[in-house]
Amino acid sequence: MPLLASTDARDKFLKILSEVRDRYDVGLFGYVVMPEHVHLLISEPNIGDPSEVIAVLKQRVSRALRGRRKKHKRGQMRLWDEPKLARYARFWQRRFYDFNVWSVKKKNEK
Repeated sequence: MPLLASTDARDKFLKILSEVRDRYDVGLFGYVVMPEHVHLLISEPNIGDPSEVIAVLKQRVSRALRGRRKKHKRGQMRLWDEPKLARYARFWQRRFYDFNVWSVKKKNEK
């Protein structure tokens, strides 16, 4: 679902990304925010590991944006409450897909 489609959602994501980057002392070389997913080009963090960084980022973003989405018009169906629509309850996929970049050429490509 395009949960990052609005300017407000993207701005919130970038604010949280900056905070997480500072907290874990991780280099951010590039990013792309699309309506339904993101791509990040990061270094190994000096605090924690990449999985921890991504987990914290995803948790903070989903909490911040989901709280905003729970506000609904009177009588409007709430997607999270419908058992048959439970598959839409997740903001992010369960895991992330990493790719190690070993050369300057590959870094520039990514």
